[in-house]
Amino acid sequence: MQEVKEKKNMRRRLRFIESEVYFPIIIGLHLVLWAVDLFLYSGPLTLNEGESPVMRVLGEVLASWVITVFGFNLLMATRAHWVERIFGGLDKMYLIHRRGGMIAMALLFLHFIIVPKDPGFTIGKPLGFIAMVLIFLGVLLSAAPFFKQRIPYRKWLTVHRLMGPFYVVGVSHALLVPTLTSHLPLVRTYVFSMALMGIAAWLYRVFLHRLLHPRSSYSVTDVKPFDGSVLEVEMTPAQTPLQFASGQFGFFTFPGINRRESHPFTIASSPEQDRLRVAIKNLGDFTESLQTQIQVGDPVKVEGPYGVFTQNRSCSNRQIWIAGGIGITPFLSMAHDLNNNPEMEVALYWTVRNKEEAHFDEELRSLAEQTPGLTYRLWLSDETGLLTAEAIPETENTEELNVFICGPEAMRHSLADQFRALGVPKRHIYSEEFAFR
Repeated sequence: MQEVKEKKNMRRRLRFIESEVYFPIIIGLHLVLWAVDLFLYSGPLTLNEGESPVMRVLGEVLASWVITVFGFNLLMATRAHWVERIFGGLDKMYLIHRRGGMIAMALLFLHFIIVPKDPGFTIGKPLGFIAMVLIFLGVLLSAAPFFKQRIPYRKWLTVHRLMGPFYVVGVSHALLVPTLTSHLPLVRTYVFSMALMGIAAWLYRVFLHRLLHPRSSYSVTDVKPFDGSVLEVEMTPAQTPLQFASGQFGFFTFPGINRRESHPFTIASSPEQDRLRVAIKNLGDFTESLQTQIQVGDPVKVEGPYGVFTQNRSCSNRQIWIAGGIGITPFLSMAHDLNNNPEMEVALYWTVRNKEEAHFDEELRSLAEQTPGLTYRLWLSDETGLLTAEAIPETENTEELNVFICGPEAMRHSLADQFRALGVPKRHIYSEEFAFR
């Protein structure tokens, strides 16, 4: 039994590590394949007279990186559970997805500048320029913070979905122009296999995902507004309820408000309950419309569950949970589920600016009184300042301690650094990111 537990813990750690070494792996693998192929290749490294061999090789190495990174990005966009597990959670995967898009855009621009231009005309040449412009605009509008904050979600989503056709144009360019890659079997096979994978992933996401992954049907049974910025919604299943683990989230669609958009919300209810409960903070155009338009009886479609931000991911029974603002939602579900784990010792800290923002304070106090392994403290930053790791007395024996953090980005990074400084291993600190675009 102990051996099985150790193997599970090792798999958890490997998933977490995998997300951190993604870019070195994808860069290193390319370099190895190029090195092997060039070592075995006896032909010329140029395609036209007067070309620089260095510029030809470097330009095509950059192109192969672009094709591969975008292909993996399209695979990530499928939300496949096996891909999510590799990257340690959908939130971590989407973070890599955004960074990958920006890096690939820069590499594409460098490829256009560096690679020698063929003097003859092929249909692939204008396709390459068109693909570069379209991908540049698509990534800029999809990933640059300036545009993300100003473009309505539905328009942003439309632009994002067009990255698939833009990618097809780019791959067509690579197939229709003379390249050194076409003479290198390992590089050629790898790059275009990744291209086929990316195109297949995009086709699956657009045309087959909903067909192969039917969503659970619910109806709204209760709507509870708090201070105008947070809304609690309860739903009951129309048929079979969604099966999920405490701390997970789903993508929710409210057809009566917008049948085309689905948004991620953490499930705040216990897995043992048929009903679902979510707490929604007004952070954009869609969540703002929910505040005024959602009504009891409205239908809801739920896709999921997703996420690995669960207490079972931990390799220790001693845990500290830290929530900032609306980041309390996964811990609500996890706290309700603690009675099923009597060996757990959990200290929950919820930091908000003032008492008026602590909408679930009474519920959490009641849970702490009823749950032997749970202690709870509300931290009001307007009165006591920002929460720090040193202010938490449960940080002794840091080697056995696991820390879960959910809240604003600045808070997560700051507290993670503080806990590491106190001796908590990096692999024992878990956090969740909800900026999915």
